[in-house]
Amino acid sequence: MFMLPGYSPHLNPDELVWNDLKNHTIGKRAFHTVGQLRELVHEHLEWMRGMPSLIRSFFEEPSVQYAKA
Repeated sequence: MFMLPGYSPHLNPDELVWNDLKNHTIGKRAFHTVGQLRELVHEHLEWMRGMPSLIRSFFEEPSVQYAKA
């Protein structure tokens, strides 16, 4: 277990997943319904599930090296 500061998104590997989603899928797009947004997010996360090298690359970031152990 690692004790992190109260607010430290830069140390959270999950934030790298959401950053990828925002930069490569939903950023700067308009959605007419919440369902459209939800569907696109789900599709991207399912795609990422099949890309283990991409997920591993998030843990290569210097700010999250602690989580690699």
